[in-house]
Amino acid sequence: MLSRAHAAHDLATHRGLRAGTLSLLYFCQGFPWGFATIALIATLSAAGHGKADTATVAALAILPWTFKFFYAPMIDTYRVASLGLRRPWIIFAQAGMAVTLMVVVLSGELTSASTLQFIAWAFFVHNCFAALQDVATDSLAVDLLTDAERGRVNALMWASKNFGIAVGGAGMAWLVVATSLETAVLVQSLMICAVLVLLIQIPERRGEKKFPWSAGVAMAVNARMQRSLGKTFSELKRALSTRTTFSLALFASVYIVGEGLFDPLVAEMFVQKLGWSVEAYSSMAGISGVTTNVIGAILGGLLSDRFGRRRVCTLAMIATSGVFFAYALTSAYWELTAYPHYLLYPIFKGLVAMAAVSFFSLAMKVSWTKAAATQFTLYMALGNVGYAVGAKLNTWLAWVFGAEPSYEQFFLVMAVLPLLPLILLLGMNPDRIVQQRQAESAQ
Repeated sequence: MLSRAHAAHDLATHRGLRAGTLSLLYFCQGFPWGFATIALIATLSAAGHGKADTATVAALAILPWTFKFFYAPMIDTYRVASLGLRRPWIIFAQAGMAVTLMVVVLSGELTSASTLQFIAWAFFVHNCFAALQDVATDSLAVDLLTDAERGRVNALMWASKNFGIAVGGAGMAWLVVATSLETAVLVQSLMICAVLVLLIQIPERRGEKKFPWSAGVAMAVNARMQRSLGKTFSELKRALSTRTTFSLALFASVYIVGEGLFDPLVAEMFVQKLGWSVEAYSSMAGISGVTTNVIGAILGGLLSDRFGRRRVCTLAMIATSGVFFAYALTSAYWELTAYPHYLLYPIFKGLVAMAAVSFFSLAMKVSWTKAAATQFTLYMALGNVGYAVGAKLNTWLAWVFGAEPSYEQFFLVMAVLPLLPLILLLGMNPDRIVQQRQAESAQ
């Protein structure tokens, strides 16, 4: 029989361990993301690569997050119950994240086009595992968190991911400059391995095995959590059959396109045109940007509860458009020493976070069938598609304009992008979805 001390050290019964583990997992998602979208892009830009090349790296790093939709039903269907319902998936994904980062150490001279391509594909594979870890972690949180702790722990998870982005963006940029890209990547890999070792020691529930060959009790899978893939997709089809839920899927695909265009473009502009150092740019993006991201997210959540999700999302996107219009129309003053370029990044990231959190809240509200978790994951995955498309716009806009657009033209495009999807919000009726869900629950 397991001792009481041993039994307390599982995620289901130990609240502090549960919150700490989930926060660590989100931190592990954050710092490779921050490194890929901030420090790595700035480093490659400083090595002479243009925004079209760095946008390819960003797009390939973000693209695997669109696979989350396929991961969710797979994780809910295929399990090794004796090792935990989600823990084996998390351990597998965490190990894959570590190995793929180690592969980046083998990259060559940064100025080489072949090196850039190698790094891009290495981070593509890395983020395939990171996205899998994200879905499995969210599934674990939904399963184990109680109603009383869900809000608090979600706040910790959000903060941990953003802290990870700050470490990956600003911290790893400093390490790249002080040592090398290979050293920074190796440090990140070792950090992920340290968390992996911890995960292996902590079971989800009392009696589960640490390894397939360990002693333990084969856990019975909860019947209500079992479903076939066919049933999941059938319920998802029904979930998207309303105008509101389908319109939100379209909105998810386009609302964040501007951010995908923004990140590679601004890295090139600040480093190559304005002459910022990699450390200066990464500090602004990884510290100031992350700080306003957290502030914007908190405000977005509070304001959405008070004034409504669609209203807050709309206002944040209109404000984003206004910021870009103002920046583009003052391009004649960009060369002035006193011009406050440093405000652009944190203001934009704060507004994006405000819009995103209100969108997340709306997506949760209208996820209504037995495939609600998969429906919500689909919305998140479509948002990542939009980001990847936005990153590639750095290349595609040259075809549209017939020549390489000026920075001013790029910012004018980004000013228009947030306004286009707002029409989709107007035709939604989220309260009707809530009524349908309540009616089904009462039956």
